[in-house]
Amino acid sequence: MKNAFIVSLVSLALPLLSFGQEEFEERLSELIEQLEDKKFLLQDLEDELESVKSEGDGFQQTLLEAEVEGVTDWIRQNTESLEKLSQIIESQDLGPEQKESSFDSQIQRHHQSNHLLDLDLESQRMEVELQLHEDEGDEETVDRLEERLDRLNERIEKTKEIHAKWEQVEAARQAEEYDKAEELEYALWVQESELDLKLELGESKSKVAENQWFADDLKRELERVEKILALSSEMQKQAELRLAEWEKIKERLKNSDGEERDELIEEYERSEEKLHLQNEITNLRKELVFAESEEDQEAVEELNQYIEDLKQEIQEFEASSD
Repeated sequence: MKNAFIVSLVSLALPLLSFGQEEFEERLSELIEQLEDKKFLLQDLEDELESVKSEGDGFQQTLLEAEVEGVTDWIRQNTESLEKLSQIIESQDLGPEQKESSFDSQIQRHHQSNHLLDLDLESQRMEVELQLHEDEGDEETVDRLEERLDRLNERIEKTKEIHAKWEQVEAARQAEEYDKAEELEYALWVQESELDLKLELGESKSKVAENQWFADDLKRELERVEKILALSSEMQKQAELRLAEWEKIKERLKNSDGEERDELIEEYERSEEKLHLQNEITNLRKELVFAESEEDQEAVEELNQYIEDLKQEIQEFEASSD
């Protein structure tokens, strides 16, 4: 039953050869092939959806569900459109010219409908993705998607306006004013081509801006990593100096006893306390790097205050040691 309609369409198309209408059969066969390809795509999407469900990937599942729904609707509407084409081919009430005109008009509606279906599917897909990123609080991605969605919806509305004007072409054909119909058709083709090119340029500009944002983000990330690396290297040097200092104190401790040894131990412990404060400052400076990168002004101010407090504590500690 699944392919019954397709088989019937092919059987309808074959007898047209006897009437010299090979073009009808060829064009219909191409549309049938597109419909079959879409069915294979739907099956692949449904299989992928089942796999994603078993993996528990809610984000990808939601996207795939929207995709399956859109492709299913595409198949339904295309099946109805091909049924209308088959009725035109089968009709015994239409003369050759009338049949050709009706067939061309239906083909035009078919392609227009598919064009809008593809745009609507992309819009639905983007809306679902936008909602998912909103739920995750990803504001930057949301802003980019909103801009792209606005542009896409504008394209859909303008495309609908152009398609509505094709009724004038149909009216001219019905009146057998074929030259007028051809001129109107050409004018609308120019409008639609120009719209596609302008919107394609807008999409390209958006892609450039998006890629520039990613490039800037990578640059910020590199700068952040370099700062963290520098601070980590600073802590390593402090640890190396501390180890060298310990080796010296250890040698001094071997040759000391009593009060002198107690003084050396106290000196070492005070030095350890100072090092602990210095390491704490370095760790806070690492946190500051991330806060500055994320432009979290409140966190930046708090961290700077903590660092200043620790520096003050170190100064007081050194003054009490003198």
